[in-house]
Amino acid sequence: MDGDTRGPGSRVMDGMGRPPRRLFALGAGAAALAVLVDRGLRLDVPPPPPPVPTRRPAPDEALLLHAVADLSRVVAAETSVLAGEDGGALVRQLRTVSREQLRVLRGRLTNAGVPTAVIAAAVARGPSASPSAAPTGTPTPGSTATPTTSGTPEAGAPVRTRTELAALLDSLDRDDWAELAAATAGTRDLLAAAWSERLAGAVLLGREVALASPSTARPAVVARTQPLVYAFEVVAAQSVGDQRQQAEDTLEALVRLEIAVSGTSSTTPAGWALPHPVTSPDAARRLATETLSSAVDASTELMGTLPDAAALEDVARWSAHLQALAVDWRVPLTAFPGASA
Repeated sequence: MDGDTRGPGSRVMDGMGRPPRRLFALGAGAAALAVLVDRGLRLDVPPPPPPVPTRRPAPDEALLLHAVADLSRVVAAETSVLAGEDGGALVRQLRTVSREQLRVLRGRLTNAGVPTAVIAAAVARGPSASPSAAPTGTPTPGSTATPTTSGTPEAGAPVRTRTELAALLDSLDRDDWAELAAATAGTRDLLAAAWSERLAGAVLLGREVALASPSTARPAVVARTQPLVYAFEVVAAQSVGDQRQQAEDTLEALVRLEIAVSGTSSTTPAGWALPHPVTSPDAARRLATETLSSAVDASTELMGTLPDAAALEDVARWSAHLQALAVDWRVPLTAFPGASA
């Protein structure tokens, strides 16, 4: 009966009464861990840092940054010319207008949430060079402007003369107009106006600024040009002395412009209604100022609501010639002719 059966008081019962040593070790480790946790030790792995928030680009941001960088180069060039012997009141006036354009365009970017550091970086990089930087139209027939074959100064090259400055102002290319056509209406109108003034500056500096090829806006351009010719026939007829000579010079330029945009010239007045009676030299001067100012301000309207690149360039280059003529009649250049800044 004894067999393998162990009786009372055996070592099995004794072992069941005492915990194994490893339980003591586990208990001691748990106690030590509890103390460490209580003193701030974290057992969990900290989560990865949240992703850096990405800024959403503002509408037309890339185009406006390019325009600001390009305009900054223009202002620097104008300043450089003024520092030399080839400056003068005209270049100073052009720089004043360019600075106003720069102020408005910078403000448009910052108001849209673009950091000033991003704007500064774009200016530091400078405008990207375009492989097709060249006039895209044809010269005005019979233009009295001094033709020039000098190209646009290379990026970073100093501009020291009025001729070089004029070439820089007349350096807008097909890519520029194509990007402008894809912009929102507000940006498109603003930059088209600024670029027309820029081209007017080149005309005033003596550069033969080409007109663009005919576009869908050309009929409206012609319809705006012909009444100007008639108006200045009246201005010349009602003026005397130096004013008469000035009116005849402007009339001659307008006839050339009419031929350039329409291919023909009106041989007889079409009888457009004048805004007021013109029977004296003072009334004639008023007519000259009003008609030229009105034509310049109409440029945005002539471009239409959904203009393509060709229409934008067509109207802007036409307007540039009118702005240059208007300066002779004490109509000052403005930063954004015909557009609301």
